[in-house]
Amino acid sequence: MTIDSESVQRVLSMAGNGDKEKSILLLHGLGVYGVSWAYQVEALSKAGYASLSPDLPGFGKSPAIGSWWSVEAAGAEMIRLLDREKFERTVLCGLSMGGAVALHMALTYPERVNGLVLINTFAALRPASISEVVYFLKRGLWSFIVSPSSQAKLVAERIFPKPEQDQWREFLIESIQVSDPRMYRQAMIALGRFNVSRQLAELHLPVMVITGKNDTTIPPVVQRKMAEQIPEAERYEIEDAGHGVIVDHYDEVNQLLLKFMAQVYPS
Repeated sequence: MTIDSESVQRVLSMAGNGDKEKSILLLHGLGVYGVSWAYQVEALSKAGYASLSPDLPGFGKSPAIGSWWSVEAAGAEMIRLLDREKFERTVLCGLSMGGAVALHMALTYPERVNGLVLINTFAALRPASISEVVYFLKRGLWSFIVSPSSQAKLVAERIFPKPEQDQWREFLIESIQVSDPRMYRQAMIALGRFNVSRQLAELHLPVMVITGKNDTTIPPVVQRKMAEQIPEAERYEIEDAGHGVIVDHYDEVNQLLLKFMAQVYPS
C-alpha cells in the first residue's frame, strides 16, 4: 500500500465492517490523524475485526470539544463515538498522545474496555535525558512563540530520520502544518500535565506495550517503567523502530496486534 490519499481512504473504508463483538479503537498521536492507522486497519479488517480510527477532538475533521483540549474530554468523546457506533466493549490501542487517551479511558471506563495496547506512549511525560529536555524545549518555544507548524520539520526529522523515510517525513510535516494551532498547543500542555503513574496498578485487563527500540520521543526506559507497573502486561521492543513504528515497522506491529486480538477474542 502506498501513502497516497486514495489508497489510504480505500483502506479506511474497511473500518467498522468486521464483527463488532471483536472490535478495536485506534487512537492517533499528536500532529497526525486517524488515517495514520491505515496499515493496521487493513490487516485488522482482513482478519475479520471491526476497527475505528477516528480523528481525536480538535484534530483533522473532528471538531473541538469545549473551550480547552484535555485528555479527559477526548476520552469522553471517544466513549460517545463508541455509543453512536454501537460498540459495547472494545480493545483500545493508542500511539503516543492516543496512548494517553487510551490509558485514561481504560482507568475511567473499565466496563467498556476488553484490552489495552499502548504503543510508544507514557503514563507521565518526563524527559529521560538532557537531549530530550532540549528537544521538548525547542518544540514548546517554536509552537508557542511562532506556531506549531514552525516545529514540524524538527519533529518529522526526529521521528523519521532515515533517507528512505522521506515520504513519511513529508506526510508528517503536512499533517502538523494543517493542524489547528490552538488545539495543538493545548494538547501539548495537557500531555505535559498528564500523569496516571500511580493508577497503573488498577489496570486488571489484558495489556500489551509495544516500544520502538530507537524511539527518541518517548524513551524506551520510560515505556519500560510504565509496563512494569501494569499487572501482567506483555511488553515487546521492535528493533530499529522509532516513534513512527506503526508505519516504519507496520508489519511487526500488525503481527503483534493480531496476536493480542486473538488472545482477547479467542475463536
